[in-house]
Amino acid sequence: MKDTGGEITILHVWSSFKGDYPLFNQIVHGLKDGFRHIVCYLVGPPSDKETLGKAGFDIRWLPFGNGDLRSFKYRVVRELDQIIKAEGVDIIHAQRHKSVFYAALAARKNSKVRLVTTVHGLNRSRSLLRKIGNRILWPRINKIIAVSEAVKRDILLTNPWFPVSRVEVVYNGIDLAVFGRSNLNKTESRSFFGLPTHGWLWGAVGRLAPVKGHDILLKAWAGSEIGKHGGHLVIAGKGKLRDELTALARELGIANEISLLGHIGDIPKFLTALDGFVMPSRHEGFPLAVLEALAAGLPVVASGVGGIPEILTTLANKGQCFLVPPENDKKLGSAMGQVMAWSELQRNQAVASIKQQAQFFDGNSMIARMDSLYRELMI
Repeated sequence: MKDTGGEITILHVWSSFKGDYPLFNQIVHGLKDGFRHIVCYLVGPPSDKETLGKAGFDIRWLPFGNGDLRSFKYRVVRELDQIIKAEGVDIIHAQRHKSVFYAALAARKNSKVRLVTTVHGLNRSRSLLRKIGNRILWPRINKIIAVSEAVKRDILLTNPWFPVSRVEVVYNGIDLAVFGRSNLNKTESRSFFGLPTHGWLWGAVGRLAPVKGHDILLKAWAGSEIGKHGGHLVIAGKGKLRDELTALARELGIANEISLLGHIGDIPKFLTALDGFVMPSRHEGFPLAVLEALAAGLPVVASGVGGIPEILTTLANKGQCFLVPPENDKKLGSAMGQVMAWSELQRNQAVASIKQQAQFFDGNSMIARMDSLYRELMI
């Protein structure tokens, strides 16, 4: 076993690498003093897009391909067990179901190792098969981190046997300075993305999937005739519904008022181009996109689902952001229209309140909470 010099060694387990995870990277970079991080991907091959390794962190890729783990492979447990023993791992933090499955089996072979997992969304335990799996594996879990109170309630509702004391809420946090950059210019940002340089610009960020409710947004846009009053809607994100949404915009007669940008790399620049942000989701855990919009000083109109009310209720009570029922295109469109009708004074007051609310979700607070949680596990 390696001598870690008193540091807490954390083995972070992911099923595969699908691109950098900014939230995860932020935590790893933020927890350096007193911690040693090993990041293990169950599936390779290694990716040159992985940035933690380039920053000097210990990255491991197990010798499995994408199709290898479609059926159970006990060799994964052995590989994890070898890392745990060789590196003196104190805590395993597994992300997503497949990683939790293998990490729990490996943890059973190492009784002193603490096991942690993070649940980011709702409805993760609805199926009977998943509930049975949880009943078998979760007793070995020392702590489940829920990203919102709504996610915590959902975990306990669908797994009522699991101890409440072992579920902790740690809100996602962001680097506020990145999204409040003063060197970004609205007109330049709009030109960069090929968007109208004049008029009110609403924006949405998220993958083009049914759960995100972009079809509801298009219907709300058409029904409220925002485009006829100088508005334009831009959606950033890629996904399987792109063609369907394009066809729906044509069918609703709003194709010239809508832009689908696909994936964009510079979210702060994109948000700088906007006047307002909209999230019409059917379900959400605790969306970073809303936090980023607040940090950019944007009024937000969003469905009151999942953890979104935990972010916006204070502002909604003051009429400076809006929470609307999911699946309700009429109320969604009406709320967007109300924001556009604000006076300059109302908008300035709202922006000040919005930026103040964003302070509650500073990334440093999230990192401090994770620091405490990891250390408490070692007591």
